Amino acid sequence: MNNRVFLGLIIVLSCAILLVGSVLVGAALALQGNPLALADFTPQNKTAPLITQPDRLGALEDGSPAPDFTVTTMDGAKLKLSDFRGKPVMINFWASWCGPCTAEMKNIEAVYQKHTNDDFVILAVNQGEGDDTIKGYGELWKLHFRLLRDDNQNAAQLYHVQALPTTVFVDREGKVYEVHIGGPMTQEFIEKRVDALLAK
Repeated sequence: MNNRVFLGLIIVLSCAILLVGSVLVGAALALQGNPLALADFTPQNKTAPLITQPDRLGALEDGSPAPDFTVTTMDGAKLKLSDFRGKPVMINFWASWCGPCTAEMKNIEAVYQKHTNDDFVILAVNQGEGDDTIKGYGELWKLHFRLLRDDNQNAAQLYHVQALPTTVFVDREGKVYEVHIGGPMTQEFIEKRVDALLAK
């Protein structure tokens, strides 16, 4: 009798393992067959972890001076945040592997298109990826704002970025207006802050 019970348990456990395995394999195959599956990824207030130097961790306060930094364009030119003094700036720290980042990109692009004739500037600062990946990502999602490379994650360290996406709104005087961690940001969320910055 005990042997029968033991054998029954083994059969049940085996079936459960096979079921879970088939689900995981099916999901993997679905993603493999559909490389754009992340386009449907719409998490709420989610983040992806980003490793930074522990001694640099902290938080920027609203109203504090926004640290200046240098990033690289896809043409190899160098840009500084201070180059845009006098204009409101939205700094978006992102990566192509970050689902919440991808989910909010269409909203950032919509805001960019709406304010192309204004002084508003978007600096999309990529973390840890090469030019080919960044360029390909921009072409895939039809992004027209600046996609920039953060060499050695220097900008991310200055801004104490611990998760992606992290977005920092900077006013015309070069001061931090607001820091937002997580995503995806809605178009309405972004526009509310951009309108406030343009009105200052």
